[in-house]
Amino acid sequence: MWPSRRAPQRRLLPQFLQLAVLVGALIAAYHLTIFVWTRTEPPEIAVPDIVGLSHQEAVRLLESAGLRAELAVRRHDEDAPEDAVIGAHPPPGRTVKVGRLVRLTVSSGSRWAVVPDVREMSVERARALLNEARVTVGSQRTEHDDRAPIGYVLRQAPAPGQRVPRGASVDLWLSKGPAPRVVFEQPRAGQLTRSADIELPIPPGAELQEVRIVVTDRDGERTVYRGYHQPGETVRERVSGVGERITIEVFLSGLLVEQRVI
Repeated sequence: MWPSRRAPQRRLLPQFLQLAVLVGALIAAYHLTIFVWTRTEPPEIAVPDIVGLSHQEAVRLLESAGLRAELAVRRHDEDAPEDAVIGAHPPPGRTVKVGRLVRLTVSSGSRWAVVPDVREMSVERARALLNEARVTVGSQRTEHDDRAPIGYVLRQAPAPGQRVPRGASVDLWLSKGPAPRVVFEQPRAGQLTRSADIELPIPPGAELQEVRIVVTDRDGERTVYRGYHQPGETVRERVSGVGERITIEVFLSGLLVEQRVI
């Protein structure tokens, strides 16, 4: 009796069912993974329009939208004010995932500055105004002036209104008040003591201004006069020294305004 040929097919049926169950399980797992991933994926949002806002305003707007912000670079821009946002990556309007980092390009302002007019100002006020305009104080020279208060700006270079690179220096000429009038007494032959008459008008400015006269001679340095005077007054003093070389220095409000050697 010949053996039946249907037996192998019956043995293959359980294996086929096992394979079908395995494939079905894999397909179900795949779809479950896709379902979970789409459910847990961060939502999307369009990058807000932040160009033109200040850096801090842009950061607050991005963070309120669920995005992160980072200052990527600062660069000069002739049209945008300092600290304004001039670009972003990703750009405004681009759809991104919530939590995405947005890198900001921020203006550092113009590379140029306009020199302010600091004439007839105190040097302290002039320095503050120059710093505000993004230029610096250069050299400071003093010269006599009958009308300007001591320490006030007489002239400046570059001139007011000129356009210069940011950080450029501006030189100042400051008043040191009127020039004292010093008249020396002609000494007699062999006389070691010599005298001088000093006349100093007090310029406009502080209500009381210190005048100090210092003599340096054979006996050393000494203050021969110190007093406080109002604007418009005139100080008249006779000073003396001993020796072959006598130096007279006149100080007004702490500033050396005259030095003579007799």
